[in-house]
Amino acid sequence: MNEWLLLLLLALGLFLFIGVADRLRISLNWPGEFTRKLVHIATGVLVFFTPYLFTSPLPLIVLSLFFILVNSLALHLETFRGMHDTSRPTLGTVFYPLSFLVLVVFFWNGYQAVLQIAMLILAIADAVAAMVGEAIPSPHRYRLSSDTKSVEGSLAMFLCSFLITAAGLRWLPHAQVFQLSGTAILGTAAVTALFATLLEGVSWNGSDNLTAPLGAAFVLHFFLTQPESALAGFVGAVLLAAAIALLSYRIGFLNSSGAAGTFLMGSLIFGVGQWQWGIPILAFFLSSSVLSKMWKHKKRDAQLIYEKTSRRDLGQVLANGGMASLAILFYYATGYPQWYIAYLGALAAVTADTWATEIGILSRKPPRKIITLQPVPPGTSGAVSAAGLWGALGGSAFLAGTGYLSGHLFFLSSPLKTLSLVTAAGFIASLFDSLLGATVQAQYRCPICHKQTERRRHCNNAATIHIEGFRWVTNDAVNAACALAGFGMAVAGYHLFLM
Repeated sequence: MNEWLLLLLLALGLFLFIGVADRLRISLNWPGEFTRKLVHIATGVLVFFTPYLFTSPLPLIVLSLFFILVNSLALHLETFRGMHDTSRPTLGTVFYPLSFLVLVVFFWNGYQAVLQIAMLILAIADAVAAMVGEAIPSPHRYRLSSDTKSVEGSLAMFLCSFLITAAGLRWLPHAQVFQLSGTAILGTAAVTALFATLLEGVSWNGSDNLTAPLGAAFVLHFFLTQPESALAGFVGAVLLAAAIALLSYRIGFLNSSGAAGTFLMGSLIFGVGQWQWGIPILAFFLSSSVLSKMWKHKKRDAQLIYEKTSRRDLGQVLANGGMASLAILFYYATGYPQWYIAYLGALAAVTADTWATEIGILSRKPPRKIITLQPVPPGTSGAVSAAGLWGALGGSAFLAGTGYLSGHLFFLSSPLKTLSLVTAAGFIASLFDSLLGATVQAQYRCPICHKQTERRRHCNNAATIHIEGFRWVTNDAVNAACALAGFGMAVAGYHLFLM
C-alpha cells in the first residue's frame, strides 16, 4: 500500500508540474514549445528515479496507462497546451508514457539500468537535439521523413546519448552487476547513441519519443546479455549495413531516407541474426533492385502509373522489410526457430510481389484485372499476367531456397515441406497484394492525360482526381499487408504442417 500511495504522490507531482508549466506559458507569454521541453525533461528525470522508489512494476504500469489516456484526451481537447503546444502536429506526448510502459514491462526485472538510460536519452538527449537545432541561426537542414531535422541537432543528440549511456553503464548501481570493461562501455555507448540518433532522424509526428528510447534499450539489452566478443560482431554488422546503404544510395537503388532505413534494418538483422538471417534479405534487396533497373526503356510508360520511382524511400523499405525485422525481434526474445520461417515467409511475399511487377510489366500481352479479368494497361494496380505470375512463383522459390542455404539449421523438420511452405506463402501473399490493389488501393485520374495512376500529382504536377479505393491505402500500405500475409501464412503453416 505504501507504493500505491507513492504512486498517487508521483502522479500528483506530474500534474502539478504540468499545471505550473501551463500557467507560466500563459502569464509570462512563454512559447509552448519551451514549456513542452521543460515538461519533457522534468518528467524523464523524475521517472529515472522510479527503480529506487518502487519494488514492483505494477504501479508504474498503471501510471503509464493512466497518462497515455490523459495525454490522448488532453491532445484531443486541446488542454494543457504548455505540454502539447508545438509548431507542428505531434503525438509525442502520447508516445512518451507508451515508451515508459514498454520499458517497464520488458526491462524492469534485471535490467533497470536499461530503463533508466533509455529514459534519460528520451528526456535529455532528444530535448537537447531540438534546442540546438533551434538555437543555431542557419542550421544545415535535412529531411528523412515528413519532419525536417538539422545536422547540428543530430550531432548533439549523438553526443548527449553517448555521454548518458557511458556514464550510466559506468556508475549506475543497476549496471554494476554486468561488470563491463571500459572498451565494452565505450563501444556500447557509441552504437546505442548511433541507433538513437538515426531513429530520431527518421521519425515524424513525435514518434521519436517511442523509437529512440526503445531502439537504445534494445542495443543496451543485446550487449548486456551477450558476451563481450559479440560487440565486435555487432560493430561489424553496423559497418556492413553502412556500406550497403551507402553503395545503394550512390548507385541509385535508395534515396537518403531509404538508405537510413536500410542501415538500421541491416544493422539489426546482421547484428542479431548474422549471415543466416542476413543473406535472405540481401537476396531480396539486390535481386529486386537490379530487376527494377533493367529494361527501363520498356517500363517507361508503366512507371508513370506507379506511386513511387524505383529509387526506394523509407516508406518502401519499412513496407518491405518491417515484418522481417519484427520476426528477428521475436526470435531474439524467444529463440523459437519458427520465427525464421516467418521471416522467410515475409521476405518471400515481397520478393514475389516485386518480381511479379518487374517481370510482368515486360509481358507482350496486356495484363488483366485480377477480379474482372478485363485487359488493362501495364502497371495497373491489381492486374496480373502469365509472365507476372511466373515471376512471383520464381521470386518466392528463389527466396525460400536462399533461406534454406543460409539457415538450414532452422529447417528442423522436412526441408522439402518447409521450402514448399515458404514458397506457397510468398506466392499466395503476392496474389493477396494484387487483390488489395484491385479493390481498396487508392487510384486517381490525371485531368490532363486522363490516365489512371497511383499518384496524387501527375502531368505538370497537376493534382489528380480520386476515383476509387481508400485514400489512405497507398502502395506502401499494400506492400506492408503483403509482407504481413506472407508472415502470417508461414507461421500458420509451420504450426499446421511442420510441428
